[in-house]
Amino acid sequence: MTLTDALERDYIKVPLQARTKNAIIEELVEVLIKNRPTYNHEEILSAVLAREVLGSTGLADGVAIPHAKTAAVDKIALVMGITPEPIDFKAQDGKGSQLFFLVLAPEKESSAYIELLASIARATSSSVVRRLMVKAHTPDEVLQLLLD
Repeated sequence: MTLTDALERDYIKVPLQARTKNAIIEELVEVLIKNRPTYNHEEILSAVLAREVLGSTGLADGVAIPHAKTAAVDKIALVMGITPEPIDFKAQDGKGSQLFFLVLAPEKESSAYIELLASIARATSSSVVRRLMVKAHTPDEVLQLLLD
């Protein structure tokens, strides 16, 4: 599964309003729940925050991929958000994050889950793509950048 296979317009929020790590995660979960109201908000939020306790999912170069495997979802879910200013997400490089990808998967979806995480890392490896995504104003702009 690739980033462009999994990401849909309604699951992209530009800009995110939150300004702290936990608030960013909560806002991303809220985008998911808005689109999949049968999912349990608290179970999903708890799973992501519990995973975050094991180690920050803030990578480098302004990218963070909070993620979890949980029985609270029945298929892989991806939500993306962008902040206008860097947020301290305890990233590996010590810099703030602006591109956030929330990835959730059921326990039995390990291979697709790993493929999606790798696809996000590949798609955001270009500094040019990252700079353009941070400047995007709409979900459609983000999708177009990823498709190009």
